[in-house]
Amino acid sequence: MLDEMKVLSRIAPDLMADIGRRAQVLSSIESMQPVGRRALAARLNLPEREVRTAAAALKELGLITMDAAGMQLTSQAIEVLAGAHDLSRAMFGLTKLEQALSQLLHVQHVVVVSGNADSDPQVLREVGRAAAHRVHKLLQSGMTLAVTGGRTMSEMAHGMQSATPMNVMVVPARGGMGASVETQASAVAAEIAKHIGGHYRVMHLPDSLDAAALQEMMKLPDVRETLELLQRADLVVHGIGRADAMAKRRRLSADDLEILRKNKAVGEAFGDFFDSEGKTVLKTSSVSLGIGKAYKESKMVAVAAGEKKAEAIIAATRHEIHDSLITDEAAAQKIVTLLKS
Repeated sequence: MLDEMKVLSRIAPDLMADIGRRAQVLSSIESMQPVGRRALAARLNLPEREVRTAAAALKELGLITMDAAGMQLTSQAIEVLAGAHDLSRAMFGLTKLEQALSQLLHVQHVVVVSGNADSDPQVLREVGRAAAHRVHKLLQSGMTLAVTGGRTMSEMAHGMQSATPMNVMVVPARGGMGASVETQASAVAAEIAKHIGGHYRVMHLPDSLDAAALQEMMKLPDVRETLELLQRADLVVHGIGRADAMAKRRRLSADDLEILRKNKAVGEAFGDFFDSEGKTVLKTSSVSLGIGKAYKESKMVAVAAGEKKAEAIIAATRHEIHDSLITDEAAAQKIVTLLKS
């Protein structure tokens, strides 16, 4: 795509801006439809007149419709949507940003969504959709997929889809944490299974269990089966937490908080708190202990967004080898700045 962009810029430099803007508007309508011009302009941080001009051209080409509800894609748009996504990403620098992150973090596949999830909730939805697309590409019949909870993972679950049912077992990679039921790992697993026509197991356990309590719970057949499936996961998809936020959520003791402070913890995943180099500084009791390590062939996919999570993302990719990272533009730019400074 980058080579093709260079050719386009040489033979039609006067048209490049219009082409890129139309591709950007088309891609954004797909994720927000039905959407009004003003709302789309605000999301893209563009003058409304630019969105209006691009939308008028797209409508004339039969790619979108416009009515009182807002702009929506037509069936014809589906044929060019994938190309529009790639073109938009290349023109506005996301492809180069993905390549930079892949090299800096040693993650083979990186997807960067435009925007900053810290200030725009819509970005989190798009990160979830991008994660769903990546996970669907990695899934194969007969696999076991382990997923954590959280808002980002919930958005990914809602974005999952499959034209035909998939023989995939989806299991929660964490127990219950917090009060929001719909973002618990078990709820995310059930939602994914529903969308892809697969199977799922739930985990009716709090995430923080001491070893003795976990051994007792494993005597229950349903619990034991779910934990055994979890340890054999072929694909593990998880969020990344900031150490300070997760310490508060897990209600750590004063002694544990002091350990995190003294060792400068920046991130958390699966109950492990780690420093900027990815070194574990505190290992809390968690039902997901040792996940993804039973099979050397298991793949790890991290999904996290927002500039505030940049340090945690760096640490997490150093803590474990990841096949894929899905994040947003603000986090990606911050990561590049931190690692190149």
